[in-house]
Amino acid sequence: MRIVFDLFPAHVSIAPRGTVPLSEMTSLPIPHGAYRVENARVILTDTQIVVVRDSDGGPTIVFREAYGTFENNGKAVDSRVQTTLGKTLAFRRDTSCACGSRLRGWNPLRHLSER
Repeated sequence: MRIVFDLFPAHVSIAPRGTVPLSEMTSLPIPHGAYRVENARVILTDTQIVVVRDSDGGPTIVFREAYGTFENNGKAVDSRVQTTLGKTLAFRRDTSCACGSRLRGWNPLRHLSER
């Protein structure tokens, strides 16, 4: 498994299949019907996208799915992903520092290879 993209801190919008076309998906404003994840870490391996959030118990994977399309538009604007099951995601760098988050030092390769 190889990491091809890793962004932290990020804000992410996740929309169910068929609700928001990939070309219209944005992280801000949040599209109608989409779910928002703040202060997240977004990791794309060569086959899947993983969204991780810091919680009371430590870093927690909140979304993980194989993807088909990845549009990397840079860290200052939205990047987009469409999963193989049709969900759409948009994410960009968050302007907060995410100081104190355990995600900064979290080793994704150790946790991602376990599944």
